[in-house]
Amino acid sequence: MTQSDKIRVMIVDDIVDTRDQIEKLLFFEKDIEVIAKASNGREAVAMAKQHKPDVILMDINMPEMDGIAATEAIMAQDSAVQVIIMSVQGETDYLRRAMLAGAREFLTKPISADDLYKSIRHVHRLAATRPRVTPQASSSSDNGSVDSGTQGQIIAVFSPKGGVGTSTIAANLAIALRQLTHKKVVLVDGNLIFGDLNVILNLVSKKTIVELAQRVDDLDRDLLNDVLATHTSQIKVLLAPPNPQTGELVTSDHLRTILELMRREFDYVVVDTQSSFQDRALAVLDLADRIVALMTLEMPCIKNIKLFLEVAELLEYSKEKIMLVLNKADNRMGFNVKDVQNNIQHEVVLQIANAPQEVTYSVNQGVPLVIAKRTHQTSRDIFTLAGRLCNVSKGVTDVPPSSDGRPPQKKAGQSRGLFGRLLARR
Repeated sequence: MTQSDKIRVMIVDDIVDTRDQIEKLLFFEKDIEVIAKASNGREAVAMAKQHKPDVILMDINMPEMDGIAATEAIMAQDSAVQVIIMSVQGETDYLRRAMLAGAREFLTKPISADDLYKSIRHVHRLAATRPRVTPQASSSSDNGSVDSGTQGQIIAVFSPKGGVGTSTIAANLAIALRQLTHKKVVLVDGNLIFGDLNVILNLVSKKTIVELAQRVDDLDRDLLNDVLATHTSQIKVLLAPPNPQTGELVTSDHLRTILELMRREFDYVVVDTQSSFQDRALAVLDLADRIVALMTLEMPCIKNIKLFLEVAELLEYSKEKIMLVLNKADNRMGFNVKDVQNNIQHEVVLQIANAPQEVTYSVNQGVPLVIAKRTHQTSRDIFTLAGRLCNVSKGVTDVPPSSDGRPPQKKAGQSRGLFGRLLARR
């Protein structure tokens, strides 16, 4: 085995004896090499940048900068580094914080040699499935806006039938986009009546989209950032109103103005879109560069998807704008995907594996599956979807902004809703 084939490991722990003991455990493993040791998180961040290890063994409790903060900083430098968190405490909260920070594994001290070897080799194999992405390759930074002359991509996650999983997919997709690209991502709860993203992400905030709608004429970057909540995955989130009555105050024009500003401030705007053809849902679908249309292998959903595709054609949405995705994919549903594709005359570009227990548990815990179980097949499928969205060019939206950057307003007396829209095109 050559030197370049070995797994390059860095050990981070504030106790000298622990660092030395781990190094001795790894000494006789022919495929593993310890290339650096750090005594605290701040030192680890600097050494990771210098030595570029494949795997970092990171203690969670250290002076100056703890393991959680150090992991977040290191992952921002290089998303391909595989971090294994070590702790004497095995509480669920520690595990959750470690995974949210970007750690791949969590080991409880004292660590057996066998567990240590298995974990290092396991996370190293995971790294081979993901490209190495560094901030220098990105077109924007976390602290700045999208590069001048470019606009972010609006991605509407939509299904014409409820209960298909749009909210869960939207939340996981936004986080996957953030982890893959390290660009600025915002997630919008477009279900203004019964929004669920606050539950799915375990987010508590008194500020919602209503605050933006009430001050839409004064809307700017500072007001937007003041209202947006920040998830631990570093995505921004615009939450839905606290009750249905308040949600009715937000109009389609409000949505258009808010999304146009977000397009200028973020690289990716992921919208959990309401399952309807009412004005507010149509506003999102019109502005979207890509529509991730979710379906399941159930007759009512297949029927509604077929109707949606027919309506999309009447609204002159291009076929390239719509990505038809099969969610909860399972070969025991009694339908063949190819037969469904032939029936609806549209390609299913991706299938997301069915994992009812795991998804339900992640929702109940408030930890998205791409964080809690990023190696699960469902998570891998969502990362694949995110990867495809990263690599496609933006389409042309149906409602171009006006010269001042705001979408055109409806003229007085213009028909509203889907029926009015279709009549106007005749």
